Amino acid sequence: MRIYSQKQLLKYYNELNYNQKNNLKNQIKKINIKYMNKLYKKSYKDIKINIKKIEPLKILTKTSKYREYGLNLIKNGEYAVVIMAGGNGSRLCFNGPKGTLELNIKGRMISLFEIYINQLKEIIKNYNIIVPIYIMTSSQNNKETIDYFIKNNYFNYPSDSIKFFIQNNLPILDLNGKIILKDKYNILFGPNGNGDIFKSLKKYNYIKEMKNSNIKYLLFVNIDNILNKLVDFDFIGSIIKNNYKLGVKTIKLNNTKEWIFCKYKKRPFMLPSSYIDEVNIEKYKNISYYLIHIDLIEKFSKIKLPYHRAYKKSIYLNSINTLNSFKFEKFIFDAFKYAKNMLLYETDEHEFYPIKRFEDIKNAVELYEKNNH
Repeated sequence: MRIYSQKQLLKYYNELNYNQKNNLKNQIKKINIKYMNKLYKKSYKDIKINIKKIEPLKILTKTSKYREYGLNLIKNGEYAVVIMAGGNGSRLCFNGPKGTLELNIKGRMISLFEIYINQLKEIIKNYNIIVPIYIMTSSQNNKETIDYFIKNNYFNYPSDSIKFFIQNNLPILDLNGKIILKDKYNILFGPNGNGDIFKSLKKYNYIKEMKNSNIKYLLFVNIDNILNKLVDFDFIGSIIKNNYKLGVKTIKLNNTKEWIFCKYKKRPFMLPSSYIDEVNIEKYKNISYYLIHIDLIEKFSKIKLPYHRAYKKSIYLNSINTLNSFKFEKFIFDAFKYAKNMLLYETDEHEFYPIKRFEDIKNAVELYEKNNH
């Protein structure tokens, strides 16, 4: 089956003006159809997993024993934060980059971005250390995101310490596997997943920049969980003291079926939810909170990670309000199997309540206010 139909993409061609025609033709030229067809075929293939080779990872419960090691990393200027913010707020009934969504926190309207920036301003205040911030955007929201920071004077954070970079994108397909038109002269594209982050950092020369600045560890977080601690001395110190180059915060899985962390063939691995009932290990889920050494980041940037099919509710020409499309996404945790080991750090439920839907906002705000009373 082919994902490209010239007839489909040129359906409205005769209705377009000269510039619109050129715009559409240029977009079509940039699509590697052979590559997209290959991704489409591969996306139907399930991973075969030998359950007998599944083992638990080492888990460390929340502790303050190693706090000084985390504190020293910060004081030495060897720490940076990467915020994954390539999404828009359509599912939140908000028109704009998700990070610019403003919440009513104790009577003041404050955006997700500002909530994060304020945490790092406390590090400046308490330790006179500026933590570099790298924000991954998408081609759909990059300009609007940067304009938002400029408009707000970078929330009084040193502007030269906040860097932006764009993740790559791919055409989005309808449920029949055909490339979609966003409107009569634009193809619908979408960001290709958080697993693209390592190659994107390399593309912008930021990995080299970090190494030259003596940055040793980077924290990777999603923009949508305002309960994240962007500087957790206890967690950071635990990873360093135990000689790990990769550590993740996690919480125990409840009765839901989700992907879980484990070892597979002696390497870190995310086990798909379909295998949950077949394994007899403690189950810890992904909360998108990863501390990674710069050497591993450089290694990951050279690896070709697999794509997964992700079903989406997209707005496009003649679309309907339901799951109506899918795109190909790389997952950041697919890189972890290329690390020799990984430490799990168990934390509490109160550190994880991502804002995925409009209905999540009220609970997330209540938990945030409770944590920061």
